[in-house]
Amino acid sequence: MWKTLSDWLFAFFNMSRELQEHRDTIRQLEERVRNTEEAIKLLAQEQRHSREIEAAEREKQLLRLQHEVAKLKELPAPRRKKGR
Repeated sequence: MWKTLSDWLFAFFNMSRELQEHRDTIRQLEERVRNTEEAIKLLAQEQRHSREIEAAEREKQLLRLQHEVAKLKELPAPRRKKGR
């Protein structure tokens, strides 16, 4: 009877230890998940920012092109040589 009781007690302590290890592992995994979620949020924010910068740069280039076209339209028409 004492042998059975000590075996159960030993098994109980082993299960308690394993349970604590699993809890620790779960906490570590939860922390990693939080870190991964934060990294994903930051990456998405960086991508949005990059797209905004690219859109602003495209708009800037378009405005420059429109300005150059407007300047070309203001130039006098080329003169034709007489004699033809």
